[in-house]
Amino acid sequence: MIYATVAAMVARFGELEIVQLTDRDNIPPSVVDVARVETKLADASAFVDGYVGQVYQLPLLGCAKPDGAGGVSYVPPPVLERICCDLARYYLHDDLAPENEVYRRYKGALRELDAVASGQAMLACPWGGSPGVPLSADAQSGGGDTYHQFSSRSITDDSMRGFA
Repeated sequence: MIYATVAAMVARFGELEIVQLTDRDNIPPSVVDVARVETKLADASAFVDGYVGQVYQLPLLGCAKPDGAGGVSYVPPPVLERICCDLARYYLHDDLAPENEVYRRYKGALRELDAVASGQAMLACPWGGSPGVPLSADAQSGGGDTYHQFSSRSITDDSMRGFA
């Protein structure tokens, strides 16, 4: 699932910034390089999946958002759309100083993803419901009620006879 669109990037950061980040030719009229933005959004979505996939089955189902006509459409959780936009914006920049706002937002997005992956935060749908199916705890993650039963060993002088 791609968590954000080019339109979401333009709405959040303005068309001028997205044009400046993507138009490599700088020949008027300058326009948003949609393919470049979509590539960075796909990269960011894959990165997000690396964290979210530790907690939810992928692909996420999405949040059921009422469409106003009595139906629903499934959309990414709003927090993931924002995080994906912040990551894609960071990816579109070639060179950033650590004190730059874009870099700070990138680091903030990483902290939020860490919190989701570790179970300290959860994804929520503002319209109710769950954005996906939580993974059940398994033996590898150390959670859940996993029990193993092993047969008892019976090592005696007689059973060890013949081994040197």
